[in-house]
Amino acid sequence: MSLIIATGSNQGDSLLTLEKAIQELSKHFTFIASSRVYVSKAIEYEDQPDFFNQVLEFKLPSIEPCETMDTLLQIEKSMGRQRNIPKGPRTIDLDILFWGTESFTKENLTVPHPRWQERSFVCLPLKELPFYETLKKCFTIPKSFTNNAFPCEGAQ
Repeated sequence: MSLIIATGSNQGDSLLTLEKAIQELSKHFTFIASSRVYVSKAIEYEDQPDFFNQVLEFKLPSIEPCETMDTLLQIEKSMGRQRNIPKGPRTIDLDILFWGTESFTKENLTVPHPRWQERSFVCLPLKELPFYETLKKCFTIPKSFTNNAFPCEGAQ
């Protein structure tokens, strides 16, 4: 089973930030695979730069989901994330999308991520991961979206 994490950035050198996020996450979790980087317009709070997004696959850790989320929040903070505007610009955003094929709600954490099916910048890169074959048997993966994401030229 796998831990699937979405990453996003629209402040500073976003491509470099996404690379650094993989490095930081790999210090805590066993890396399996990454999607290409995708670019999309901001949603919800639209008055901000475009986002660069990537979806990552790691081996499911032995620690609890809430502890994993705490680790993600600590990494965000160490990478300069500030929460000044809800849904606003950010150096890095790290979200747990999937914890294997489980569904649950715990304190400050819902898995799968509650809005993953609405987001092209999550669903399109998700299809590039090995664990996608398992996920598509357990969850409905949308084929169309109200927002558009496109692979970033020149990024991995």
